Amino acid sequence: MAVPRSPNRWVFILLVVGLVGIGVAIALLAPAKVLGAEEPPRPVTATVIETGSCGQGMDTVEWDANGEKKQAKLDGCGHRKGETLEIVNTGNDMVSSASSVPVGLPVGRRLTALLLCMAALAGGFYAFLFRYAPLRAPAVLPTRSD
Repeated sequence: MAVPRSPNRWVFILLVVGLVGIGVAIALLAPAKVLGAEEPPRPVTATVIETGSCGQGMDTVEWDANGEKKQAKLDGCGHRKGETLEIVNTGNDMVSSASSVPVGLPVGRRLTALLLCMAALAGGFYAFLFRYAPLRAPAVLPTRSD
C-alpha cells in the first residue's frame, strides 16, 4: 500500500511561485532611478543656424547652456535656418532631436530577466516532477492470450 503524499509540498511550491511573482512585479514596476539607472537627458531649445542637405551633411544648431552659447551638429537634416527645436545632447559634438529619443521605462532588460527566471523556475519544477513522480503504469497494457 502506497503512503499518500502530504499537501505541504504543493503549498510550498505555490508559496515559491507567489513570492517570485511578487518579486518580478516589484522589479518591473520599480522606478528606474531606484534600480540605479541614469536619469534621461533633459531636452533644451536650440536654433538651427546652418542647414545641410539631407544627402551630404547635417544641420548645425546653437543653444544656450548655462549662459554660454554652444554649437553642434544635429543628427538630422531638412530644417530651415532660424527654426527652433528641442534637442538632447548625445555626445560632445553631436546632438539629437528630442522627439527621436525613446521615452518611457526601459523594460527590455527587465523583461529578459523575467523570462529567464520563469524559464529557470519551470525547468526546475519539471526536473522536480520528473525526479519525484511516482512510477506510472504503461500506456498500453499487454493483452492476455488464453
